[in-house]
Amino acid sequence: MNDNREDIETIVQEKYSEQPQSEEEVMEEEISKDIESNNPIEIAKKSKLLEVKELIDNSKELVSKVETEVEECKNEVSESAKAFDEAKHNFKNTTFKSAETLLAKLGFDYTPYDEVEPFELLIEEEEGESFSVKDISTGRFTGFILALLAGLATLGVLVYLVLTKLNIDPKTLTSETAIEKINPVLTWIGTLGGNTGGNMIIGAVILGFSTLIVAWLVYAICVNIKAKKNLDIAKEIHEKSKEYSISKDDYKREMKKIDSHLREVTEELSNFETILNEKVATLKRILHIEGAYDEAKEYHPSSKKSMLETEKIMQGIEYLLNTSVTKEGRLNFQSVQALNNAKAIYADYLVSIYD
Repeated sequence: MNDNREDIETIVQEKYSEQPQSEEEVMEEEISKDIESNNPIEIAKKSKLLEVKELIDNSKELVSKVETEVEECKNEVSESAKAFDEAKHNFKNTTFKSAETLLAKLGFDYTPYDEVEPFELLIEEEEGESFSVKDISTGRFTGFILALLAGLATLGVLVYLVLTKLNIDPKTLTSETAIEKINPVLTWIGTLGGNTGGNMIIGAVILGFSTLIVAWLVYAICVNIKAKKNLDIAKEIHEKSKEYSISKDDYKREMKKIDSHLREVTEELSNFETILNEKVATLKRILHIEGAYDEAKEYHPSSKKSMLETEKIMQGIEYLLNTSVTKEGRLNFQSVQALNNAKAIYADYLVSIYD
């Protein structure tokens, strides 16, 4: 009995010992995991050079992506424009021409569509809109050169000062005597200005270390100044690349509108070709049965009606085909109106047949 009681107490303790963690404990645990897995939460500690590189790489990717998308849009519009031009050429030289010829033989005075302005279908971008992102110099090479010069200058100044302390005139030194004076100079530096106990090796270390410190400081300052300047430039380039991308987005949207419009026009042209071929057959039947037009000829009312219907179809499609698709690089609203007019004519014709 006691054993069972102990088992129950153990189960209860285990159950209630696994209490759910609070939100603070969970957050602390996640932060600890991030630190341990070398996945820092803040990116603010990264160097300016790395930030500049990321901004430039991001700008390049942004520009490259939008230019690729623009090229794809232009290719799609070019294909649609080519298909439209071929369909337009074939239609005008076959079906439309046949209808026009038959109406003339029947003495019907067809009024063609009068083009108000030249036809336009342009998909080229405006000049001066190109934008490229180039790498920015880190300034390390320039910093290295300046640091080298600063180090040499420091070395020269220190040696000059020591020679002055040793009452040696630097102007009297020659290449032979200069070598002889190296040991006294290094020994004096090794004593840190003292008179005895000098060590030439310590002097050489102090001289070299001092020179390197100055060179390193000059290098660090040059690179840091250049990094700040580069960061401002990189931010400006990134902003310009975003503006460039936005401007190209507008161009892409316009190209997609033109592409969609051309596809609709080509499809509508196919519809008109079908119904106009039907009218061409009707005109051939009228010409065959009632004969060609002369002054004494009076055609049957149904024949006159067919001629008028043919003219309406021809004017509708001619208005659509001869209206500029684009105007100043954008979809021409008049072309959209012409398409809607053509759709209405086609719909009316179908209603007249199946009503």
